[in-house]
Amino acid sequence: MHYRQTPPIQYLPVFEAAARHLSFKRAADELCVTAPAVGQQVKAFEAWLGKPLFHRHTRRLSLTREGEYYFALASDILNRHQQGYIQFKRQFDDKVFHLSASLFVAQEVIMPNYLRFSQYVPNTELRLDARVSYVDFALHQMNAAVRFGEGNWPDLEARLLAKGSVSPVCSETYLSQHADMSPDTLYQNRLLYSLPDMDTWGPYFWGSDRLPEQEPVLCDSYLAAIKLACEGVGVALGIFPTINKWMAKNGLVQPFDIRVNLNRSFWFVYLKGSNDPRLDQAYQWLKCLFEEMER
Repeated sequence: MHYRQTPPIQYLPVFEAAARHLSFKRAADELCVTAPAVGQQVKAFEAWLGKPLFHRHTRRLSLTREGEYYFALASDILNRHQQGYIQFKRQFDDKVFHLSASLFVAQEVIMPNYLRFSQYVPNTELRLDARVSYVDFALHQMNAAVRFGEGNWPDLEARLLAKGSVSPVCSETYLSQHADMSPDTLYQNRLLYSLPDMDTWGPYFWGSDRLPEQEPVLCDSYLAAIKLACEGVGVALGIFPTINKWMAKNGLVQPFDIRVNLNRSFWFVYLKGSNDPRLDQAYQWLKCLFEEMER
C-alpha cells in the first residue's frame, strides 16, 4: 500500500470528532487537547486534500459536501478500527475474562461466588460488567454474558443455564396487610414494575380485561423493584430460580402458590464462531451456580 498517497491517518480522529460535534471546542474536550490544536489539524487536513471540509460561520460549523463525504468515510474507518481492537483483545488477551450480567444476577449470583471462578477457569481474572441493558458485543470488549430472554439473539451462541418462571412476591408485612390477595385481586395492589421489559406483567395473572387500581411504581431496574418489595412498598415480579436465595434471606414471600412459565430462560451467550476454550469452563461454572439455586 502506498501510504504517501493517502492523508496521514492521525488526521482522521480529530476531523471525525470535529465533524460529529460540529464544534472544535467540543472535539477538543473529547480528545483532551485545545480547540486551536483541533483547528490546526483540520486546516492541515484540508490543505492536504485541497478542499474545504467545513463552512466556518460566526458561531457554528457546518460540513461542506467534501466534509460530509469524508465524515462518513472517517466514521467507518474508526468504527472498524475500534471493533477490530475489541476482537483482538477478546481473542488474544487470555489473562482476563470479561462477563456481562444484569444488576440482580451480578449481585446475587455471580459476586457471592466470585472466588469459585478460578476453580473452573484457572490463571484468569474475572471482570464483571453489571448493567441494566444488554451489552453490545460489537462495541464492548466482552467475552460472554448472562441474559434472560428467549435465546434467539442474532450472531450470538446461546447455551441454557436455567429455565425461568415468574410469580408475584412481597414482604411478609405487606402480605399480612393484604391477607386475601389472590390472582383475581392482584390488580387492587400496588404493583412494582421495572425496566426495560417488566413493566406490564400484571395481566399474566389476572387477565387483560382489568387495569391496576393503583398507579404502578416504575423502577429503573429489576433489582430496584425487588428491594422496594422487601421494604413493603408493594408487589414485584420474582424471577425463579434467581429469586430463591433472596427470598430466603430477605423475607420475601409468594402471596399465592402460582408460577407462570414464560418462554424465557437464563442463557450464557457469546459471539458465534468464538473458539476460546474458557467459554466452556465459564459455562460450567455458571451452570453449577444456577443448579444450586434450583435445589
